[in-house]
Amino acid sequence: MTGFRLVTLIRVVYASGAIQTPEQFIGGPSWINSDRFDVVAKAEGDLMFDAEGRRPARVIAMLKTLIEDRFAVRVHTDSRRMQAFALRLSRRDQRPGPQLRRSTTACPQYARGAVPATPDPDRWCGFRRVPGSVTARYVTMPEVATFFSSFLVVGRPVEDRTGLTGRYDLHVEYMEGPDADAGSLFTAFNEQLGLTFQPERALMPVIVIDRAERPTTD
Repeated sequence: MTGFRLVTLIRVVYASGAIQTPEQFIGGPSWINSDRFDVVAKAEGDLMFDAEGRRPARVIAMLKTLIEDRFAVRVHTDSRRMQAFALRLSRRDQRPGPQLRRSTTACPQYARGAVPATPDPDRWCGFRRVPGSVTARYVTMPEVATFFSSFLVVGRPVEDRTGLTGRYDLHVEYMEGPDADAGSLFTAFNEQLGLTFQPERALMPVIVIDRAERPTTD
């Protein structure tokens, strides 16, 4: 890792389905937002992705150990009332839109601690984003809420209130670029997925950074 701020590493380690946005990380000395660090580390063996091959669990665990040991990072969880969105079904019949369907995708399965050297490019699960569209396969609605909370036009934590359980496939197209606004994505969600972002002020979980120290030079 080259030129990373400590606050970025903290967000990678402690991000979760509920901890989604930078505003949910509070406290810590000011330098964690400005000073940049290079990290060089090696791991023996495989990176240990989860069963669906989406999250490198071992790398994140190693990074957590690194920031706790070298930067003396200590955190605790709390809650704060803040601006958020509730993701809800928008149609009167409370059914999903035409581009949101129950998934019948057969996801590739990964052996513990390994990722296939030559994965099938047509057989995948998760999210894929290109300018102006997002396609997802075999995802839950909480995962959808978390994924879209990172979009600049959303910019708030998003809680799943759809009541939809199980796994879904979706495809949504929207305007993106200097002439686009948040309304384009929100309109696309309503028309194509049958979902709406309902603004609210809600009590959300936060990570409070109690302590961080600059590391000594190797």
